[in-house]
Amino acid sequence: MSDVNEASHLDLRQIVRVLGRRRWLLVLPWAGALAVGLALAFLLPPVYYSSVTMVIQQPQMLTQQMGDLVHTGPTADQQADLMRQQVQSTLFLHQVITAAGLDRDAALRASILAHATLPPGVTPETHVLDVLTQRLRDNISVLRDKGDVIKIMAGDGSPARAQRIAAAVADQFVQSTRTTQLGITRATQRFSLEQQQVYKRQLDEAEDRLRAEEARQAPTQLPTDAAAVQGEATKATGLSQQAGTEVEDQRDKVATLRRQLGAAAALAGRLSSPRVQELGAQIVSLERQLSAAMMTDGADNGSSARILISRKFGELESELQQNAGSLTQLTADQRDLLVRYRLAEADLAAREAGLAYFTGRSATVRRAVAQAPGSSVTLDRLRQEVDNARSLYNSFVQQAAAAQISEAYENTPASTQFVILEPATWPPGAGKPNRPVLILLAFVLGGMLGVGTVLVVEQHDESMRDAEEVENLLGLPVLGAVPRVEELERSRRRRGGAAKDPNARDQAGLLQRLRVESAIGLEFRRIFLKLARTRGRSLPRTMLVTSATRGEGKTTTAASLAITLARELHERVLLVDFDLRSPSLHRALGLPSSSWGVAQMLGQHTFDERFVRTTSVPGLDFLPAGKSERPAGELVDIGTVEWFLQEAARRYATVVVDAAPNLAVPDSLIIGRAVEGVLYVIKAGSTVRKAAEYGVKVQRDARDNVIGVLMNDVGEVLPSYYGYRTETYGYSTEAAGGEP
Repeated sequence: MSDVNEASHLDLRQIVRVLGRRRWLLVLPWAGALAVGLALAFLLPPVYYSSVTMVIQQPQMLTQQMGDLVHTGPTADQQADLMRQQVQSTLFLHQVITAAGLDRDAALRASILAHATLPPGVTPETHVLDVLTQRLRDNISVLRDKGDVIKIMAGDGSPARAQRIAAAVADQFVQSTRTTQLGITRATQRFSLEQQQVYKRQLDEAEDRLRAEEARQAPTQLPTDAAAVQGEATKATGLSQQAGTEVEDQRDKVATLRRQLGAAAALAGRLSSPRVQELGAQIVSLERQLSAAMMTDGADNGSSARILISRKFGELESELQQNAGSLTQLTADQRDLLVRYRLAEADLAAREAGLAYFTGRSATVRRAVAQAPGSSVTLDRLRQEVDNARSLYNSFVQQAAAAQISEAYENTPASTQFVILEPATWPPGAGKPNRPVLILLAFVLGGMLGVGTVLVVEQHDESMRDAEEVENLLGLPVLGAVPRVEELERSRRRRGGAAKDPNARDQAGLLQRLRVESAIGLEFRRIFLKLARTRGRSLPRTMLVTSATRGEGKTTTAASLAITLARELHERVLLVDFDLRSPSLHRALGLPSSSWGVAQMLGQHTFDERFVRTTSVPGLDFLPAGKSERPAGELVDIGTVEWFLQEAARRYATVVVDAAPNLAVPDSLIIGRAVEGVLYVIKAGSTVRKAAEYGVKVQRDARDNVIGVLMNDVGEVLPSYYGYRTETYGYSTEAAGGEP
């Protein structure tokens, strides 16, 4: 359990270090988001909201028969949906603008036209009206509260205007709701009266034709073939019994569907329409025609009637499904069941008509047997026409009566009405923008964006960050992990000429870090011990310190290594600045620059000890790079470098060379062929994998004498390398430095 807690603690500390190392990636998005949030919170214009609370007064209870004739109005949810649709209507919003007096507000009109660019053909009045309409559409909302309570919210930049708008919206809802209901009722009534007159004429004409035919035929006339009449009576009786059985089965089916619907069955009447009633009457008429055809022995035997009945049932089902779409309070399954229920009722009515026909036909034939041997087909057809016309006429008479009752009902207190519980309120304060919420949201989102940016960058970081990765990729041992030190960091950041006092402080800081029992001092002592037994051989007398690119800390590492060797070996050590193009080793030692050094020795092919400078470290001498008019590429060649290192090795026990990065110029490759060992410096969290891999490859191609890798800046990326944490022993955990 302690190991788990330790790993969790390290992970948290690692995340904190990553955030600290990439603090600008964290701070900049965070600060930007917070600035945007503050700007929105304090620069957005305020919006004030006024509210009106209304309640739907439910109608009085009606008897069942009256309830079928009167539309009792929508539910609270349906009414709220209708109101939301209304506030999107341009006509409704124009009425609100007029009622609230917004079109007569001179200040509001001036503010709208102040920054407006009118398109061609658009008058100022039209533009103002369009802008006000869009504002109302965006700032009016209808909220459904508990029970039958509905709340209307209206917003505006002025509290007084917001209150006027809310009051005007409530008044328009009250007026438009009743006007709409009455308009629909009156339109239905007008249509029903018109259709009633049409079918009244058709009924009168059918009855006149029937009376004329009845008068024409002799009432006592009998059929000439008594046996045929008796056979027809027997057939009518058999078909009547069969039809009776089918009617009973259909009634059971209707009862079953009604039980499945439950309370929703009361809404079946809502599917009715003039078209539905017309189709029902046509099906009944066709069923009678089918029944009549079944009584005859013709070749058709009712096939055409059956086809027409099937087609009319299809039309009826489509019409019922369309009407059921308005019953949004029901689920899709309930609406389908309701349609099936109405179809079953229509089928039952048709079968009952067929049964009635067969029963009547049987009775008529029986009477014909007793009274007259024949019957008139023409009379049956005319009677059927009269029945159809009377059915349609009665349907529109009933619909007109229902419309009249509904209109009267809407004008009485018994109908659905709006009651205002709380009139338009004065806005207590600005509803938008919500400044605390905006600022908090910007703070949270900015933090998430900053942390996310850091994590994404860290995830896609191609630099090398741990010793195991370096060893696996390069195939070289990691000889040491050098932490970053504050003094070395300041030295790395300085550019140009060195001032005396600051350089003195840097030198003192570097020497002090290597003298006391510090993290960097112990790490370089560990590096010395590893070098002394690398590959089973003694410490190399000549060593090159290089890296793949600039800024990886090779110069400071070379200086620290030379200081450590001088103290541990108690022999003379020479530190050589072989970076002839950009010398900087003197700054790491706190020494002034010099124009005389390696460049002159290589050019004159003479090892002049006058150019060598002593340091404050006993046994450590420093040879600066110097300056020469000849290009560095001409001075650095394999013969000259070998001669120089031989001369230096004759005079000193150990020679440490700091050279330019080996991917920038070939100097390190040439020097590496002449030294006994090469140390490759990698900056943890900075050196790109491909650069390090290729840099080691070309160095080993020149000569396979690369001893190992020194990892720089490990104090930040690898806080517990080799199993110890620096803070445990009181070491500094400040971050790592490198060369400029």
